[in-house]
Amino acid sequence: MLVTLDKIRQQVAGKHPVIDAWLDVRRNLLVEYMQLAGLMPPYRKTLPTKEELSDFCDRLVDYVSAGHFEIYEILIAAYEKAEGRHLTLTNRLIDRIQDTTESILDFNERYGDGCDDEMPELEADLSQLGLTLEERFKFEDKLVLVLNVLSEEEQAAAAETR
Repeated sequence: MLVTLDKIRQQVAGKHPVIDAWLDVRRNLLVEYMQLAGLMPPYRKTLPTKEELSDFCDRLVDYVSAGHFEIYEILIAAYEKAEGRHLTLTNRLIDRIQDTTESILDFNERYGDGCDDEMPELEADLSQLGLTLEERFKFEDKLVLVLNVLSEEEQAAAAETR
């Protein structure tokens, strides 16, 4: 997921500062997830603490909220400005992203506000969350790449009118 994210960041770097910042937040969230799940050094031998889980959930919900209430609105406005080109695709992608939002909010509900001392399903839930995030990021990347295409089309049209 980090390699894919880095490729997307290279393709769109500097074109949309808000998108750049959002992708940076995603990268930090992804690294935190991988550390929490014990997928990168230092490899975790114990379950994360309630506080670690709660902090992660806060950042996870912030990321999801920024997508829904800021980033997707920017993307939709750009598509509408482009006279609706790619708007149908955008709406389908946002619907698919919404499906992942439900799973993410379920994880937050379970672990975000502190939880029982024993968390017997945490490893399975973290694994499922990883799959959900991977799916979500794939759809978000498509949205960002479509915006990149629109920007390139707009630049080409502007160059033709000169």
